[in-house]
Amino acid sequence: MKQKQVLIHNKVEIVEDREDIVWAMDENYKLTAFNSCFKSLLKKEGIGKAERGMDLKKVYSSGFFFSPCEQGCERALKRYATTSKHTFEDNGKIVVHEFSFQPFMNSSGEVVGCCIWQKDISKEIDNNHRLRDSERKYREAQEVADVGHWNWDMQKDEITWSDQLYRIFGQDPETFHAHYGSLMEIIHPEDREIFDDDVKKCINQRVVHDIVHRIVVHQGEIRYVHQKGRAFYDMDGRPYRMSGTTQDVTKDVLSRHQIMEQNHELQNFVRIISHNLRGPISNLLMLSKIYEWGKDEVNDDIVRKIENTTEALDQTIKDLHLSLSLKSADKEKFRNVPLKDVMKDVDGLLSEEILKNKASIQTDFAKADLVFGAKSYVVNIFYNIILNAINYAKQDVPAEIQIKAEKTEKSVVLSFTDNGIGMDLTPEKERKIFDMYGRLSGATEGKGFGLYLVKTQVEAMDGTIEVESKKDVGTTFRIIFPNNTVTSS
Repeated sequence: MKQKQVLIHNKVEIVEDREDIVWAMDENYKLTAFNSCFKSLLKKEGIGKAERGMDLKKVYSSGFFFSPCEQGCERALKRYATTSKHTFEDNGKIVVHEFSFQPFMNSSGEVVGCCIWQKDISKEIDNNHRLRDSERKYREAQEVADVGHWNWDMQKDEITWSDQLYRIFGQDPETFHAHYGSLMEIIHPEDREIFDDDVKKCINQRVVHDIVHRIVVHQGEIRYVHQKGRAFYDMDGRPYRMSGTTQDVTKDVLSRHQIMEQNHELQNFVRIISHNLRGPISNLLMLSKIYEWGKDEVNDDIVRKIENTTEALDQTIKDLHLSLSLKSADKEKFRNVPLKDVMKDVDGLLSEEILKNKASIQTDFAKADLVFGAKSYVVNIFYNIILNAINYAKQDVPAEIQIKAEKTEKSVVLSFTDNGIGMDLTPEKERKIFDMYGRLSGATEGKGFGLYLVKTQVEAMDGTIEVESKKDVGTTFRIIFPNNTVTSS
C-alpha cells in the first residue's frame, strides 16, 4: 500500500507548480496526495486542513465544488477514465470547471486509486464564445455588405472561400471545388484575359489586385464583382499565396450605367432643344435691331421687354452649353498648373475690381504650388471665388482675401478665406449656393452662375468643394483636388 501511495504522490507532484487543483485517492476514497491548490480550496470552503488519509466521501458531499467528484471517482475506480464540465457560481461570477478522473493501476492491472484533475476553463469558454460571436458578426457583416473573403494557396492551387463568396458566385460549398481554373470558368469569357493579366501583374509587380469584372452564375445571370487582394512571398521572394475580398457590386454598376445613360440622353435633349431655339432667338434679336425706335412709346416698351427676355434666354442657352462642355472635359489634356501663373492671370482680369474696391489678396503657395488639371479651369475657379469675395465685402470695409495651398499624400487643398458679410449657413443653403443661378444673397447684382461653374469645373478635375461661413465674420471656400501632379524627370 505504501508503494501505491508513493506512485500516486509522485504523479501529483509533477503538477505542483500549476494553478489547477489536483489530488489523488486510493480505492477506499482516502486522500493519498494533493497539491497546494487543493489544500487552499479545502480551506476556502471551510472543510478543514488537507491531510493524507482523510475520507474524501465526506469532502465530496460537503462542498459544491466537489459535487461532481463522487460519480466521476466511482467510474474511474471501475477503470473508466472520464472528463466532464460543470458550471458554478463563485462570488457572483459564473465559472466553468473541467474535471478529469484517471484510474491508477498497479503492475498486475488492478485499480489502486484515481487521480482527479480540476481545471478552471472559464477563460477558454469565454474566449470560445467571443470567437464564435466574432465569427457570427463577421458573417453577418459579409452578408450585409455582400462581400466575402478568399485565400488562394498557389502551391496546392486551392482557393478557400467564406460562406458569403459561395452565395456571390452562385456555387454549392458541398460540391464546388474552388481553384484557379474553376474560378476562371465562372468569370465572363470577355473578362477572363483582363482578370488573368491583373492577377499576374499583382504577383510579378507586387501591386494590389484591384479589378471589377463580370461573372456568369446560375442560368446565365451576369453579376459584377469587385476583387481586391495581395500576394504573399516566402523568404526567397517566391509567391506562395494570395488573399483578399470580393464584393458583389452589381447594383452599383447597373445604377451607374443607368445614370450615365440618363445623363447622355439629357445632354442630347438639351443640345436638341437649344439647337432648335437658336434660330427663333436669333430672329427675335435681329428684329429688335431693325425695329424703328421712337415712333410709338407703347411699342417701344413692348419690344424692349421682348429684347431683354430674348437676350436672357440666349444667355441661358449659352450657359447650358458651357455647363455641358465642362462636364465632358478631356482629362487627357490635363497638366501641372502652377498656382503662381494662375494668380498672374487673375490679377490681370480683376485689376480694376481690386483697385476700385481697395481689396487685398495674400497668397501662400509655399507648401503646394501645383495642381493637376486644366489651367483655364483653375483660372476661372480663382477668378469667380475672388470676385465673389469682393462683391460680398462688408460696407465700407475693403475685402481681405487669403489664399492658401497645402498638400497631403493624397490631395492638394486650396482654401479661400475672406472677411466679408458671411451668412448663417445651413445644409440647404450650402446646396443652393452651388446650384445653377444660386446666390449667397440678394444684396448684390449678378445671376449667381459663377459658383455653379466653380463647382462644375472642380468636379471636372475630380475635386470637391466645401464652404464654411459665419454671418458678419466671413466665408471660407475649401477645394480638395487629388494629388496627381506629375514629377518631371
